[in-house]
Amino acid sequence: MDMRAESGMADLSGRKSAGSLARRAVVFAAPVLILAGAVGGFMFLQATAVKPEKNDEPPLPIAVEIATARAEDTTLRVTTQGQVKAKNEAEIAAQVQGQLLEISPQLEPGAYFKKGDVLARIDPAQYALAVDRSRSQVARAREALARARSEADLAERDWRDLGLSGDPSDLTLQKPQVNAAIADMRTAEAAVRESELNLERTIIRAPFDGRVKARTANVGDFISPGAPLASIFAIDVAQVRAPLTDADLGVLGLAPGFIAGADAPPPAAHLSAVVAGERREWTGKLVLVEAAIDPQTRLVYGLVEVENPFADANAAPLAPGLFVDVRIDSGETQRLVSLPRSALKKNQYVYAVDKDFAIKAREVTPAMADASRIYFVAGVEPGEKFVASFLPSPRDGMKVRDIDAPPAKPVDAAGEKDKVAAAAKKKK
Repeated sequence: MDMRAESGMADLSGRKSAGSLARRAVVFAAPVLILAGAVGGFMFLQATAVKPEKNDEPPLPIAVEIATARAEDTTLRVTTQGQVKAKNEAEIAAQVQGQLLEISPQLEPGAYFKKGDVLARIDPAQYALAVDRSRSQVARAREALARARSEADLAERDWRDLGLSGDPSDLTLQKPQVNAAIADMRTAEAAVRESELNLERTIIRAPFDGRVKARTANVGDFISPGAPLASIFAIDVAQVRAPLTDADLGVLGLAPGFIAGADAPPPAAHLSAVVAGERREWTGKLVLVEAAIDPQTRLVYGLVEVENPFADANAAPLAPGLFVDVRIDSGETQRLVSLPRSALKKNQYVYAVDKDFAIKAREVTPAMADASRIYFVAGVEPGEKFVASFLPSPRDGMKVRDIDAPPAKPVDAAGEKDKVAAAAKKKK
């Protein structure tokens, strides 16, 4: 009986061990099976997926704007820029000291005045007193002169009455005393003129027709001689100091030191600027070219003048401080070849486009330029085509295409294959 029990327990233990081994095998085999299934599924999908057709077409060239050079009959001209200033500017200053009693409304910033207009008044009291004192000094000097002359006449009569021989000396005739009295009278008269001049200077007048730029003094201020009251400028002529390159001088046919005159008429100049939201224009003349070249910039400056910048006939006043574009005409017309400004690269290169749309760099020197085009005497021929837009990393032989050209019709690859197959069947 005991043996049967032991045998049963051994069978039970064996079955438990077998079950445990089976469970362990399942646990370890499951991930391997899952991984194998995933790999098999991926390979199946790869084998059954539709393969994309191979694109044998070459990449398209870079699209650029292409401009055609054209010949034009053009007046040679130079474009530059500059700032407007008045030909005459001044600081209104007091010539005598005193308290500022009155300021004219014509001395307000922007106000207009005429030559001789009263702009301000300084307290004249002490200067009026000085005039009275100097005039009294003149009266005393005249009385002293009359007394000296009378005494000189008495001395001369006494000399004659005494019957002395020889000529009397100047001292005997009291001539030095008379001369001293004359000098004193002239000094007193000069003091009168000086005091009257100082009294007149208490009234500050405009030296020319003009406008006020700024005012620095107010009523009640004590003013010293030379102290500025306001900044003013004349309105008869406005000037623009415009920089010119050596090439600009070549276009105009001028040299440093040029001064317009009867034998050298001034080139016409056209100024333009945006004022009150609109572009305005003025006409002037290039009156001179400075004789010195700036050693820093290697530029020379020309002086353009515009008469009556505040005249009603102008579209707008040509005010000092305005930044303007300046176009100076040489007066000579010549046939030039032009391109858009964007065709010039690095200020010295253009990229010519041949019939196969390959580019080639060409070094050129523009004869002149304006806001939209550049002009050439040589180096560019009419009808030639050039790149007129940005071109990244350009190199000779690089292919481009015209961005404005109509797009090419797409090719149906499947249709072409069918046509080839049909043609092959016909041959068979």
